[in-house]
Amino acid sequence: MIGRIRGTLVYRSETEVIVEAGGVGYTLQIAATTRERLPELEKELLLWVTTRFRDDQIFLYGFLERREQTMFLRLLKVNGVGPKLAFTIISGAPIDQLERELVNQEATALAKLPGVGKKLSQRLVLELGEALKKELGEVELADLRTELKSASGSGRDVGRDLVAALEALGYRSSEVEACVAAVLRNHPAEDKLEVLLKLALQEFHCG
Repeated sequence: MIGRIRGTLVYRSETEVIVEAGGVGYTLQIAATTRERLPELEKELLLWVTTRFRDDQIFLYGFLERREQTMFLRLLKVNGVGPKLAFTIISGAPIDQLERELVNQEATALAKLPGVGKKLSQRLVLELGEALKKELGEVELADLRTELKSASGSGRDVGRDLVAALEALGYRSSEVEACVAAVLRNHPAEDKLEVLLKLALQEFHCG
């Protein structure tokens, strides 16, 4: 099983590349997000690889980023989602946005992605939402909560007030924690709640 490949990019098209490594040219299917960031021909290229078998054929799918590969594999678990549609979905929105919409069960937002629609968006939320929330909760959200506790412990109780203010405005807890952690991290000297609240709201609107 090929997990990663490093070699020379010798061919590229809208949907695939050929990478020559060790004298062998490997054909890999790629998403638009990968295609847009490919180097020039004859330059070195490193891709994470997912191998899929269909009938009597072997298909290789390449990704510049491991997170895109992980999302691709998650999407393939959903009934009705094949590699082509999974590529379309991850090309339609940043991974952070996809994770947030799945975790917060924002089926309406997901339905606006190319190739998704209302029924599939509901399946995505149903089959991936809770599992992804648990997965991220064990890693990323735990780290964000640690940041908030550290900020409060160092005298920045305004962090807790900011969380409460945003939740009072109707934002979900998972969104609030990530946003507040980012605002406190990016503005360590600011201690005025009204200023931090404005910065947090800007963060939401930009995202």
